[in-house]
Amino acid sequence: MNTTRPASLLPDRENYIDRAGARLRYAVWKARGTPRGTVVLVHGRGEFIEKYAMEVAGELRGRGFTLYAIDIRGQGLSSRMLPDHDKGHIDDFSTYVADLRALLDTVVVPETPHPRILFSHSTGGNIALRYLVSEGCRHFAAAIFCSPMTGLPKAGLIRAAATILGLIPGADSWYAPGTGPYDPRKHPFTTNDVTHDPRRFDFTRQWFAADLRLSLGGPTIGWLRAAFRSFDVLNAPDTLEGIAIPTLIVSGTEDTVVDTATHLDAVSRIPGAEHAVVDGARHEILMETDARRAQFWAAFDRLAARVC
Repeated sequence: MNTTRPASLLPDRENYIDRAGARLRYAVWKARGTPRGTVVLVHGRGEFIEKYAMEVAGELRGRGFTLYAIDIRGQGLSSRMLPDHDKGHIDDFSTYVADLRALLDTVVVPETPHPRILFSHSTGGNIALRYLVSEGCRHFAAAIFCSPMTGLPKAGLIRAAATILGLIPGADSWYAPGTGPYDPRKHPFTTNDVTHDPRRFDFTRQWFAADLRLSLGGPTIGWLRAAFRSFDVLNAPDTLEGIAIPTLIVSGTEDTVVDTATHLDAVSRIPGAEHAVVDGARHEILMETDARRAQFWAAFDRLAARVC
């Protein structure tokens, strides 16, 4: 890890697994004292492990949890999919699912006993749901989804545009319209759609400045097309209905990044799922103001108390 990063934020262990031509980075923070359980974190699009090192890792450790976090393929310090480092690309979301399965089978499960909690944000929520649907729930005692990407606003329009553009040879590797390489000048706090908290909003640009390898720009047309295929998988009959562990979905009332109406549908389909709504929260609830984050952690603690 880059030696310019604060030592207080370093994980206890950082390593890689190799799968399907990619090196996938993961990090581990050990619980303080006797472990109460293990949390496996799958982050969102554009994110990276260090972002959760700032506060979330310590908050989980303080609750008695060991944390395993993965940089999903194409992000953070895991292998990128295209020569252009800034393009957020994937061939299919099943690749993300297979990467998560590899981490669990080769690292997490051999090293940790039950109970384990699957913890995800945004795109990571889509990946985690796909994992539970295809691989089952045997490795986890519970699952928590923060602002999961189960749908997108204006989905019909975006899907139609991505489908048409996808007919052009080579277009899957193009930036999606309106996006491009990472440029902090194009994303000021005053117009952001992820948080009301300026300090936490700045976490991403602080880390990108510390290590440019972490940066990521917009998604490709291929990534968008893969996302819609993944929505189709989750929307198919008898998929979410088979998730048989305590489940929590957390939504923000001011989230404009994902379609929170699809959260209601997911809650209705997952047996016994709980829905927590954080009033006034934008998309990145864990990067929100203290009061809004406290609502998230209260919901987390309620679920965790049931299984740990």
